[in-house]
Amino acid sequence: MVDTIVAISTPPGRSAIGIVRLSGPQSFEIAQKHMKVKIEPRYAIHSNFNVDGQMLDDVISIFYRTPHTYTGEDMVEISFHGNYLILSTALKALIDSGARMADRGEFTKRAFLNGKIDLTEAEAVEEFIDSSSIAGILNVRKVMNGALKASVDEIRDELLRISSEIEVRIDYPEEFENEREFDFDLTKTLNKLKNMLSTYDPARKAIEGIRIALFGATNVGKSSLLNALVGEERAIVTQIPGTTRDTIEVETFINDLKVRVIDTAGIRETNDEVEKIGVQRAIKAVKNADIKVYVLDATRDDAKVVDIDHDIIVLNKVDLIQRDFEDVIKVSAKTGYGINELKERIEKRARASIEKLNSSDSVLIAERQYGLVKKCFEELEEAMEAKFYGYSIDMISINIRNAVEQLDLLTGRVYVDDLLDRIFSNFCVGK
Repeated sequence: MVDTIVAISTPPGRSAIGIVRLSGPQSFEIAQKHMKVKIEPRYAIHSNFNVDGQMLDDVISIFYRTPHTYTGEDMVEISFHGNYLILSTALKALIDSGARMADRGEFTKRAFLNGKIDLTEAEAVEEFIDSSSIAGILNVRKVMNGALKASVDEIRDELLRISSEIEVRIDYPEEFENEREFDFDLTKTLNKLKNMLSTYDPARKAIEGIRIALFGATNVGKSSLLNALVGEERAIVTQIPGTTRDTIEVETFINDLKVRVIDTAGIRETNDEVEKIGVQRAIKAVKNADIKVYVLDATRDDAKVVDIDHDIIVLNKVDLIQRDFEDVIKVSAKTGYGINELKERIEKRARASIEKLNSSDSVLIAERQYGLVKKCFEELEEAMEAKFYGYSIDMISINIRNAVEQLDLLTGRVYVDDLLDRIFSNFCVGK
């Protein structure tokens, strides 16, 4: 990390402001080449930004001196007008002056390597940017603030305490006549890890959105219902049964909660090979959905609630006929009747599925985190089982050391370059 990197940190397009960011030992010198105003750290400085002796734009620049920066290095952030031609010209000029184009996520990678954040906090940066609901943002913020790291460090300290006691007994057996006198209990630690693991599924729902599958027989109005829920014509609607041959997924918001509404093919027996595939995909989509909405057609004499796993039952087309059903939401996708009630029911169930996050600070937000915590949990379960059956403490110590290793991989105390490349390659350039 001896070179200085540069990138545009704002997305391409037309905007009031666009930001170019530099980080590295030559950040101040490279930026100064294009400004006549003297640089002062911690001040917002207004000046012209010159390229080849000509003024490109008037800018606001802020200069940050190491180590009190995001990356732990000298940094410069220059705010231009948000014309991408201006930003790209400035970027080229800074590269010509000695900077290197940053790789994906390299600013955050440097923050990790310089000890400004741990690996869980680094992963949270990406999820924070990608989160599409307030619930997701608030819970990712917990990880960014170091709550997960603090919990992991607390567990690690306890395991190291036990491990060190075991190692002493192994190295100096003559000091301890009976190794069975040494007792330890991992129950509390296992419970903490179990609670961590239980946050992963609701956290992903909060970040990615709740998946809602609309399913039922053909021509009951599932596509019309999807259009009513999202407020626009996204699915084709006809009177011909079997119009929907594949799943259609549309993102929308119910209040501040992101949901992904999935319209599925009508479930029925058919000889049409294409429709058969659609039915199979419909069944799979329903199985994987967080909320399953079973749609009935009020105009059909054979409309009845069947024994299919569901969370909400909707009786559609009630503007055409009145029918009495228990525990159903009556709607008309055509007129909008009952749609708000349906949204309220969906929101209630969606919030119930992520409410566990409100009481937990140790939230797992990435698959990598979940896998390592699960492995740690399994190692400690084996240690407790080995203790129960009276195995020697040197065998138990292997499980505990392995558990500590999983926690160190989680926070980045130990890592391999391939792991970092895989994590930060998912970031956008400039972050």
